[in-house]
Amino acid sequence: MISGAMRGKGLGDALARHLTKPENDEVIVLAPRGLGSPDLIRQVRELVALSLGGGTDQPVYHVHCDPDPSIEDNAGARARWWLLFEREFRLAGQPYCGAEHEKHGRRHEHRVYGLVRRDGGVVDLAWDYARREKVSRIVEHEFGLAPVPSKHARAIARALREEGRADVADWLEAAGCLDAERPVAPLSPEERLVQERTGVSLASVRAAAMEAWHASDDGEALRDALRERGLLLHAGRSGPVVYDESGAAHLLTRLIGAASKAADGQRIPAAAVRARLEGLPLTQAGDDNGRDHGQVVGAGATAAGDPDGAGAGGGGGRAGAVGPDRGPAVPDGGGRDAGRGDPRPALRRLRGLSVIDARALTRRLKGLDAARLAELDRERARLGNGLARADMWGVGRL
Repeated sequence: MISGAMRGKGLGDALARHLTKPENDEVIVLAPRGLGSPDLIRQVRELVALSLGGGTDQPVYHVHCDPDPSIEDNAGARARWWLLFEREFRLAGQPYCGAEHEKHGRRHEHRVYGLVRRDGGVVDLAWDYARREKVSRIVEHEFGLAPVPSKHARAIARALREEGRADVADWLEAAGCLDAERPVAPLSPEERLVQERTGVSLASVRAAAMEAWHASDDGEALRDALRERGLLLHAGRSGPVVYDESGAAHLLTRLIGAASKAADGQRIPAAAVRARLEGLPLTQAGDDNGRDHGQVVGAGATAAGDPDGAGAGGGGGRAGAVGPDRGPAVPDGGGRDAGRGDPRPALRRLRGLSVIDARALTRRLKGLDAARLAELDRERARLGNGLARADMWGVGRL
């Protein structure tokens, strides 16, 4: 049994269109539960509207179930999986809509659940991956299949025994699942989404980065070897990143580590990658995520070989930080002549963020919570420089 899930806001109609996409050989819209709208688009909208009173900004849970082709009773396997799934997550009374797909001879089912209960509480999805894996193992056992290896096998077996399903736990143990080396997925869900969106294979990017690694012995040579293979090296929020032909950013340490692990089982540590790049100045990419900028230069320097004198940030300015007598830094689209206070270049950069970078930015912004602000306020009071007695406008506090 294969299952997958993603939690989200449900805003817009992309999810409903995904469920009815014509690339499937057959699409059957499911009869919804707890919803009155006549079509999938409006059913998803209704799910979101029903969740407005809940304490979550991700009220929609998209789940799919794909039985193994060797199961003759596909409909029976799906029905059993959904029954156990709803029991596991206490979703039996929650509204949902969805669709059944057949593609290349395989039939599977998608459902979109609302997570906010009538009392305003939110369905608990903690450890949802392992819990869905447990449901799949039960169905595989009941339909006479061999267990699918899982990195959560030991935790699943322990939970099964606690719930009185020692028969399934013994089946997992007899198959050697509890002692087997934990499998590692070649792609994370986020990486898979980026690959589908850009059309660029992550495996090919990893292979190119690994070739560049072996073809170089210092940071300068590594940068040049990456560029020869269509990858542009820049500074990122979490370390050096490379941009592929689509403009998507990839953390270099992760690319090298994953590629080396796949090649010979020995991961090249991130520290070794950073050590090779030591002393090589890196700039942020430009507004278009570095697609047209391959030069890696020091702060305030002009990229060599650029006939227009445009640095890695583009726009004819200089890359990296600028002096106090100049305009905003080039990566935000600025420069002395860019027009002070214009938000459009920064907005273009935000829209161009990859899924991974956007989520990292969201986490950073969420970190500015009330507790952190209170801590800053206490520190300001401790300094005793008058700021504790006045707000940002200079108005005294009571």
